[in-house]
Amino acid sequence: MAILGLDIGTTGTKAVLFREDGEVIGRAYREYDLVSPQPGWLELDPRTVIAAVREVVGRAAVLASEKRDPIRSLGICTLGEAAVPVDAHHEPVANAIVGFEARGKEELEAFRARLDEERVFAITGHGFNASHTLFKILWRRRETPDVFARTKKFLCFGDFAAASFGLEPRTDHSIAARTLAFDIHRREWSEEILSAAALDPSLFARPIAPGDVVGELGANDLGLPTGTIVGGGLHDQPAGILGSGVRPGEAMLATGTVICLGVRLTTSPDPKVMVASNLCEYPTFGANQRISIAFNFTGGSLLKWYRDTLGTADLLESTPRGANPYDVICEGLPDAPTGLLVLPHFSMTGTPWFDERALGSIHGLRLTTTRKEIVKAILEGLLFEIRLNSELLRQAGVEIERYRAIGGAARSRTWMQIAADILDRPVIVLEVDEVAALGAALMGARAAGILDGEGEIQALVEKTAKVRAILEPRPEHARRYSELYEIYRDLYPATKEISHRLFALGERPFGS
Repeated sequence: MAILGLDIGTTGTKAVLFREDGEVIGRAYREYDLVSPQPGWLELDPRTVIAAVREVVGRAAVLASEKRDPIRSLGICTLGEAAVPVDAHHEPVANAIVGFEARGKEELEAFRARLDEERVFAITGHGFNASHTLFKILWRRRETPDVFARTKKFLCFGDFAAASFGLEPRTDHSIAARTLAFDIHRREWSEEILSAAALDPSLFARPIAPGDVVGELGANDLGLPTGTIVGGGLHDQPAGILGSGVRPGEAMLATGTVICLGVRLTTSPDPKVMVASNLCEYPTFGANQRISIAFNFTGGSLLKWYRDTLGTADLLESTPRGANPYDVICEGLPDAPTGLLVLPHFSMTGTPWFDERALGSIHGLRLTTTRKEIVKAILEGLLFEIRLNSELLRQAGVEIERYRAIGGAARSRTWMQIAADILDRPVIVLEVDEVAALGAALMGARAAGILDGEGEIQALVEKTAKVRAILEPRPEHARRYSELYEIYRDLYPATKEISHRLFALGERPFGS
């Protein structure tokens, strides 16, 4: 018997097939691009995403048939914030606006005048920032009233996928929390928040707990068996925290399009520090279980930017070797810290700044700077940003003693050693890196009754989250990186106003 985990991301969708003991049977992946109809706008075409979903689920179904492991359940984890406006038949009426772009800022400022931010945090576990679904919806209402008028619901991508399978859409508590419209204590849409926004709760799918039943598939064109149970899933980051077996005192270090750290909370963190730092707390799978995440919206996508703009030589070298271009890019990096500082704000920043007008930079370039130094500096900049967020969590009362690495970067020993040196903590690399999809698959298995309760799920995670390597910080490198970090944490505040002026100039048409 097989369980299927579907991971719907910003730049691609992955289906991973597991046996019920957690062993990976196979996987399928399809990439897609963000749409930018105007400068600064970033959207996902829901039809493109669902086409990718159907393709990878269909390929997984074929594989399950070939392996004689029929699929019994499906769980879904997804990117946060982005919501598809749909009509009464759950057909999209416009693209989904992704969280990490600037639309919604004016709506946020207007909303700030109606409710105190600490009150909003007390309800939702989040402070104000323009990435939240709520402000994208309010932007739609103001700027595209025709789209808003035709919209019956705003469905996050897990809800939208379930609706495309013919099920009544349901949204899990963790994804609902990313909208800023959800009461994380009552586990329902917040009357107070939605009243302040003049929005009706019917615009959202009914919330359910992760691992509850969304529905049972009838005859379908996905290749899945009739009777396959679809379970309430998770936001992709809590799915990764679950699937990687993060314990109190540890943090997930996830590098995909976004770079993110995630922790389990055993006590309530200091709300004043959390609000001031744009940090969060919200539900995950399990009774009274909560997590917090901190992140930068430019993560692995920054290395992709390098590949596509400056990495021509690496691409030319990788092709005849049949090698992964990223492996070639990360070969031969200098061992010592570079002394360059990359501010990885190539899209809207994440925590703690949430600055939609921030811009990236490479500081410290010389005529002697090499291409490989720039590559390493990119990796260093992303990890300096994680260290900044780790220290803010520590100020809020959340201690991190070691990190569990997941995502594509976890396959690079070079990258993970840099992480250990900069964070000055051990980095654990796991044998299985499909942990977000595993977290999603476990939610489907829980809904189908294949796994019964938190104990069985935790036991399976303990079994599958085997350690491949533990990379310890190298004392001399850690000392040097601490010196560089003291400069790095001043870089954004020192250049913020310059970036804002340059951003404003870039928004004006040439000649105006």
